[in-house]
Amino acid sequence: MSLNDYEANKLFEAGGIFLFFDVPQNSEFGIDYNCWKTGENFKGVKMIPPGIHFIYFSVSDKYGNIGIRNGFFHDFKAKEIVAKKWNQQTETIEDYCLSEEQIENFRQRKREFDKYLGAYPYNEYKRWISLTNCISKDLVEILQPENKIITSGSSLVGKKFNLTRSPEKIKEKVEIFKVPSSLKEAEKRLPDMQHEKYTNIRFSKIQEQSFSKEISPVELTARHIDMSHKMELFIKNQTEKFDNWQPLNILGELQFAFVCLLIGQVYDALEQWKSLINLLCNSENCVKKYPELFIQFVQVIYFELKEMPQDFFSDILTSNNFLVVNLHNFFDNVKSVCDECTRENSSLFQLSEKSVKFKNYLKERFGFDFEEEPDEYAPVICQDTN
Repeated sequence: MSLNDYEANKLFEAGGIFLFFDVPQNSEFGIDYNCWKTGENFKGVKMIPPGIHFIYFSVSDKYGNIGIRNGFFHDFKAKEIVAKKWNQQTETIEDYCLSEEQIENFRQRKREFDKYLGAYPYNEYKRWISLTNCISKDLVEILQPENKIITSGSSLVGKKFNLTRSPEKIKEKVEIFKVPSSLKEAEKRLPDMQHEKYTNIRFSKIQEQSFSKEISPVELTARHIDMSHKMELFIKNQTEKFDNWQPLNILGELQFAFVCLLIGQVYDALEQWKSLINLLCNSENCVKKYPELFIQFVQVIYFELKEMPQDFFSDILTSNNFLVVNLHNFFDNVKSVCDECTRENSSLFQLSEKSVKFKNYLKERFGFDFEEEPDEYAPVICQDTN
């Protein structure tokens, strides 16, 4: 999508502005799908469309080496000005507080400041919307770390060293410096590292199902095959924990995890993404109860797989047939539910159509064959040696 002069001027006046001060030259700076190397005059980005955006940066040292990626989500309002600065001593991003007078002065003279600001690349905006349309400001507040910074390098700290001088402790510390006799012993000596407080992404916990002793074997088996009970428990817990939480937030968190993985380079986010995919693809009864949610799910996963780099997709997401198995189950669930419904049920009919189109797309692009049972469902043939 390209802008004509009229649209560009309109967005210049109404779009948001991000100011970033004291950034070292040749560092990486990005917003959404767009990333650049900073020059001497770089001071930020202009013409930012209203809505959720992800701003990220990797600071370069004097030798040109790029450090870990740090970023944050922000819900820009029309004409909003957000200012940050890089603290080179602590190597952290900090708020740069502007007074009302400074903001007003900047707005009056912003055309003079124009040469220091990069324009938001509007031609990539639709792609960004397709990956984030389910992420709300409230959901960002729930999921982002308490310090609001998402980093590609885990902030780990070890337990404080105990200075106890008892004979037992002294002997124990002397043993540490001896060559370990086995790999297991070496692993025991590794420091007990924990995530630094306030830096963790607060992904939702999907609780394992607990079963009462009274549950029948048939129902126990059914609950292991169909995760609907687990999904309903997850929805119930989230609704009780957070005001105005909606089932659609499951897709918002799926998108949040994907952006953190693909753009934020937070590889821990992959596990949450996979957990949510597994939950959504294996909850047959929920397909019947929440058809609109699963219509949206097809759209969300379509755009995510469309943007997934081919090498990353092949190396990680196809390992152990993760996607093939889960999507095979999802398509089976949709077919099973929709075969029982009538054409008057427009939502389920729409879901059926979308799932068929999505299945054909996956077959054409990735060569997935959903007509055959995945290998893990294949019967085990035991040969009689007698």
